[in-house]
Amino acid sequence: MINTSQARLGPRRWPRRLAIAALALIVAAVAAIAFRPEIEDRVITAFAERAMRKARAAAILPTDRMRVILCGTSAPIPSPRRAQSCTIVAAGGRIFVFDAGTGSWRKAQASGVPAERIEGIFLTHFHSDHIGDLGEFRLGSWVAGRAAPLSVFGPQGVEAVVSGVNQSLTADTAYRRAHHGDLLSAEGGVLQARGFGLAEAETRGSHDAELVVYDRDGVRITAFQVVHEPVYPAVGYRLDWRGRSLVISGDTRPSANLIANAKGADLLIAEAQSPDLRALIGTTAARIGNARNAQIFEDIASYHMTPIEAAKAANAAGVRMLVFSHLSPPPDNWLMRRVFVRGVAEVRPRKGWVLGDDQMVFDLPAGSVAVERLQPG
Repeated sequence: MINTSQARLGPRRWPRRLAIAALALIVAAVAAIAFRPEIEDRVITAFAERAMRKARAAAILPTDRMRVILCGTSAPIPSPRRAQSCTIVAAGGRIFVFDAGTGSWRKAQASGVPAERIEGIFLTHFHSDHIGDLGEFRLGSWVAGRAAPLSVFGPQGVEAVVSGVNQSLTADTAYRRAHHGDLLSAEGGVLQARGFGLAEAETRGSHDAELVVYDRDGVRITAFQVVHEPVYPAVGYRLDWRGRSLVISGDTRPSANLIANAKGADLLIAEAQSPDLRALIGTTAARIGNARNAQIFEDIASYHMTPIEAAKAANAAGVRMLVFSHLSPPPDNWLMRRVFVRGVAEVRPRKGWVLGDDQMVFDLPAGSVAVERLQPG
């Protein structure tokens, strides 16, 4: 006699058996890789080839558009997912780096930036979260093939910063040259300061000075004073190329000079500090007896823009797209992101702004008004 209950249950066993068989195959494959060096080597070689081909493809920069890559979107408050301030721009076949905060070189590498084609690094000011990776950009672009000194542009004071970095890396340069010989050029191992001033006493009250600091092959970069007192000088930058324009605010309070230099820009990358998050963290620090952090969170409100202030500035300047960066405190989860942008949608249409993330990419095609957002990868 046939046991009908077993007959009914029999077909149901097949999915489980298939799952067990599939798992056994996976285990066998893993075991084969783990215990056969030639298979391990073949897999590693395939991954290495893929990575190198991807890097080579990334080195072919688009010539019909300006490309903007966020390589650091955090302020000094530590973030496990964000590097500190850095924006990279490709235009006219050259790479321009704006600020080089700690961790930003690693993000630039992950984005496939062809480092040997870096034309220069442009510093907005000399807070540590804007200069921490100068040495890493110097090394990475040197190893990649840069043969001349790496130019570092900045307002008055950049010479002392560059001299200090070069001095700290004197032994490193000598070690690497001794090891690799002529593969690394002697000139490529150093940074070269290119100061442009913008620290005149008569403009400290008005913060309204500006200066073209780079103009070559259709790429024009203008530095303009911003309000980041007691930090002085501090500047933002505007880059114009083939009818497209990008503005980087640097660290600043809202100012007439920022609005004037951002007029009609396609893309404004603006710093932003959430007053709600700052206040919540500061009051929590005070409540638990951490007076030091409470004081710091109170102090930092005085020389940064809120997201709403940045949105109002973008509106006044007629900017096409606003991107929030130098985010403080860094909004690293969905709830903090919601709090960070409170009220922004009431000031500026939602399609006109983006909360920045590391390795976010924007394209500005020449002869167009489009602002295209690319997915990293």
